[in-house]
Amino acid sequence: MVNTLKTHFNPLLLTLIFLSSLTSWAQQSDDEAKAQWIDSTYQSLTNAQKIGQLFVVMIQSKAAEKELKVFEEELKRHQPGGVIFSLGTPYKQAQLTNHYQSLSKVPLMISMDAEWGVAMRLDSVPQYPWNMTLGAIQDLSLLKTIGSHMGMQAKRLGVHMNFAPVADVNINPNNPIIGNRSFGSDVRKVFARALALSQGMNAAGVFTCAKHFPGHGDTSVDSHKALPVLPFTRERLDSIELYPYKTPLLQGVQGVMVAHLDVPVLTDEPGLPVSLSHKVTTDLLQKELKFKGLVFTDALNMKGASDFSPDGDVSLKALLAGNDVLVIPNDLGLSIAHLSDALKKGVLTEARLAHSVKKILGAKYDLGLDQYAPVPLNGLTKALNQPIYKQTIEKAYAQAATYVSQTDATPIVLKPSDKVAFVALGDDASSDFAKTLKSYGAQQVSRSDLSRDIEILKAFDYVVVGHHRSMETAYKAHRFTSEEVSLLKDINALSNTTILAVFTKPYAVLDLPFINEIPQLFFGYQNAIQIQQYAAQVLYGQKLAKGVLPVSLKGVK
Repeated sequence: MVNTLKTHFNPLLLTLIFLSSLTSWAQQSDDEAKAQWIDSTYQSLTNAQKIGQLFVVMIQSKAAEKELKVFEEELKRHQPGGVIFSLGTPYKQAQLTNHYQSLSKVPLMISMDAEWGVAMRLDSVPQYPWNMTLGAIQDLSLLKTIGSHMGMQAKRLGVHMNFAPVADVNINPNNPIIGNRSFGSDVRKVFARALALSQGMNAAGVFTCAKHFPGHGDTSVDSHKALPVLPFTRERLDSIELYPYKTPLLQGVQGVMVAHLDVPVLTDEPGLPVSLSHKVTTDLLQKELKFKGLVFTDALNMKGASDFSPDGDVSLKALLAGNDVLVIPNDLGLSIAHLSDALKKGVLTEARLAHSVKKILGAKYDLGLDQYAPVPLNGLTKALNQPIYKQTIEKAYAQAATYVSQTDATPIVLKPSDKVAFVALGDDASSDFAKTLKSYGAQQVSRSDLSRDIEILKAFDYVVVGHHRSMETAYKAHRFTSEEVSLLKDINALSNTTILAVFTKPYAVLDLPFINEIPQLFFGYQNAIQIQQYAAQVLYGQKLAKGVLPVSLKGVK
């Protein structure tokens, strides 16, 4: 029996061995082709061109022709490794992408800061909800789908790298720059959603870059304007700020962006931005946390970095700290000249330069840029506006809708027979919320009417108050005015049951010292048409609210 088993012909086993060997051979062959392309490309560059590969420069596709011409000349002269596009139009961006690629000796890595899709920067494209809104969604497969659709749009536009997801844990309600850009205040939920979004974008063929390492969520200063300080212990940083980076997230992203933050316990040098710290960028991120992908600086023209060191010198400091990619220097020519001089003097070694440049070239190979093809312009607008994208956006808002009862009972369900008043607060449109409420029989009462006689609300069974703030940017003020706080307090003091619907950052309710007294709260997170309509349907029991608050709010159950 033993001998029979030993000599028995197993065609399935042989087939599997053969296929495995083919896969191994193909992988080895591709690795060799990659290494050959990297080496040959690297050797073809002058020292100045090698240094140029380290830099990503920014342009707006909506820029004036004069500015575009200056940028073009800079591109031809200095040959940077990448371009990040900002505000403009999809078609113009695609045109410029093709043109700039034709001017580049090595194909450019095209990037965007598109945290909630390319519509964050471009018009004429459907906009996905902000991360804070996505943080309320419990279905992670939906976030993967959203990431995939974001990636499909980016790839069709010729974008290779998205500076997303934001992995910051926003536990500071007064954070002026993160806020809506964060998935929330729970470290595990932030990690899970950042990973899901990244996996979706990766599946579409777009690289992702987690940010802002080591964590920008608990700051009250905008690093664009100054250098925020994180005066925390290492234990605290490990449990909150660094938590997402100690998870599989680092295996799901191709880049990490290092922030301009002062974290003395990590740098041992108070006042030194972590982006310029070898202890943080190299020792912590790459050695301790074992991140092997591209390390990006945050924009070097931000005050958090530029105030620390003069143009050119800050780029050198960032490279020597361990960053691979130097993003948006104030002066590209000066920065390249400074690094070239450092190379001649031996301050920057050839080995250090080769390490980062070859990593960048390797990423370009993985993106298929060894066989670069221009962005097809025909059908671009249609491709970026597929019906499935809009359907997914509607689904996202619906899944984010959050209804909280401050009483022990379940949230109130309004009936068409109920006498319901609607009062609009805020500085943005409330018409879609009002229209849908009215379709069920609700009556809108103006603030001017209330200023004359608030007692008119006693004629109603319920009062729905909507707080509507502009979605123009994620950083728009979300707060109640003092007059609105006073009015809402008076409304809630009446015998009616108040339902407060907040269509902005949930932190807005912290302006209300009596928030624990408002029995019913609805959170829509953004003042989008889709969530306004859905909210009214939830209040009347026609739709379900499946969302969960992504942040903790004092006074809210």
